[in-house]
Amino acid sequence: MESNHKSTMKSISKLISQSSQSFFSAFLDDSKDKKLKNKEREEILKKLQVASAQKSLVVLQLKEVPTSQKFETVAGWIVSKSITDSMMLRLQDDPQQIRMITVEHIKKVSSLSRNDKRQIK
Repeated sequence: MESNHKSTMKSISKLISQSSQSFFSAFLDDSKDKKLKNKEREEILKKLQVASAQKSLVVLQLKEVPTSQKFETVAGWIVSKSITDSMMLRLQDDPQQIRMITVEHIKKVSSLSRNDKRQIK
């Protein structure tokens, strides 16, 4: 009976140590994810600031759109002087329309400057 009690205690202590190790590992992985997201956000902000300064045509791929598509693509010129959490975009299709876009919804940024050899329509 005593050996059965010892083996039960060993298995319980092993389970506790494994669960605490997995909890700690998940905690460290979560901080890696945050660092990666912050790095991606900084890269997007940098691209947007450069495009704004050059008055470039910007094409944005947006994520988490409530439509049936997995993403949405918008094109236009950045109206905002400084970009922090959100930005204003004058749409290419309708220059009278301005759309506010949060930086966290931007998945990908492409830009085309005015002095680029490709055609801006």
